[in-house]
Amino acid sequence: MAEMVSVSVRNKIEAVECETGSVPIKLHDRVVVQGEHGLAWGRVVRSPRATPDEARSAAPGRVVRVMTEEDERAVDHLKVLNAQAFLYARRRIAERGMAMRLLKVEYRFDAKQATFYYSAEQRVDFRDLVRELAYQFRIRVEMRQVSHRESPQVLDGIGPCGRQLCCSGHIRKFDQVSVKMAKAQGLSLNPSTLAGCCGKLKCCLRYEYDGYVEFNKGLPRCGADVQCPAGVGKVIKHQYVQRLTLVRMADGETVEIPVEELLRLAENRAAGEARPATRPRAVIASPGATAPGPPPAPETAGAAPVAAGDASAAPSKRRRRRRRRGGKDGTASKEA
Repeated sequence: MAEMVSVSVRNKIEAVECETGSVPIKLHDRVVVQGEHGLAWGRVVRSPRATPDEARSAAPGRVVRVMTEEDERAVDHLKVLNAQAFLYARRRIAERGMAMRLLKVEYRFDAKQATFYYSAEQRVDFRDLVRELAYQFRIRVEMRQVSHRESPQVLDGIGPCGRQLCCSGHIRKFDQVSVKMAKAQGLSLNPSTLAGCCGKLKCCLRYEYDGYVEFNKGLPRCGADVQCPAGVGKVIKHQYVQRLTLVRMADGETVEIPVEELLRLAENRAAGEARPATRPRAVIASPGATAPGPPPAPETAGAAPVAAGDASAAPSKRRRRRRRRGGKDGTASKEA
C-alpha cells in the first residue's frame, strides 16, 4: 500500500496528489514536491491516506521533504525576484505599446523558469519580448494568457463581503451563474451590485440558490392575496433567514406570519374547496318496474282488508296468502 497526500501547489488551481514515500507528513505542513515541471512548494490540504499500489505510478507528484528554514528563505527570495521581473516586464510592454495587461509573475521554486500571466483582448505577438526577458534574467520564460474572469483568481484580493475572493480562495470549478438566481433570492437587479471584481455575476449567487428554491415551494408569490388569521391581505415579501412572510392588510398594517402557518392555512383552504358537496342518492328504476312505495304495515288480527286500489300493499299481501294456503294460484291445495 502506498501513502498519498493532497498538496495545494502554488499557481495550481486544483490540489495535486503526491506520494509521501518515507517522509513523515501531517495536515497543513508546507512541503517541497517534485512535479512534472520540476520542484515546487505547497501546503498539505488532505491528511495522508493509504492507497493501492496501482495509484502510486499514476501520482503526478512526489513529496521530497518538509520545508526547512533554508527553503523558507528561498521562498522569500523568490518574492523579490517576482517583483523585479514584474516591474521590468511591465515597463517594456508599455514602451513597446503592446495591447496586453501584465497580471503576475511567478518564479518556479528552483528559480530556473518564470511564468508571466497576462490578459489581452486579441492575440499578441510577444516573441521579441520573450527573448528580451530571457536574456535579461537568464531564465526560461513562459507566457500564459488568462481570461477576464480568471484575472481576479490570479491577482487575488478582497471581495465586497470583506473576505478573500472565492475564486482565489476555495473555488476550484466555476459553475454557471444566471440572473434567475438573483431573482429567486429577492436581490436588486442592479448590475453594479451583482457584478464581482471580474465584471461578471458573483459566484456566491449560487451558494444559497438551492435553499431559496426549496423555501419558495408552495408559497404565494409577492402581490398575491392570502387568507391569514387577521383577514385577507397581500403578500409583500418572504424572509428566507427568519422564515417569515410579510403581509399587508386592508387597513395598511403589515403583519408577519410564519411560513409554516401560512402553508397550513393554504392546505386547509385547498382541502375545503376540494371536498365535494353531499347530495341525496337518486334511485333509478328499471323499465316497466313499479315505483317502490312505503313499507307495508305489519298484519294484525282483525285488520281491515287491503283495498283493491292500494297497489303498493296488495302484492305482498297476496304472496303471504299463497304461502299459507300452499298453492301458487290462490286456490286450496289437494291435501286441504
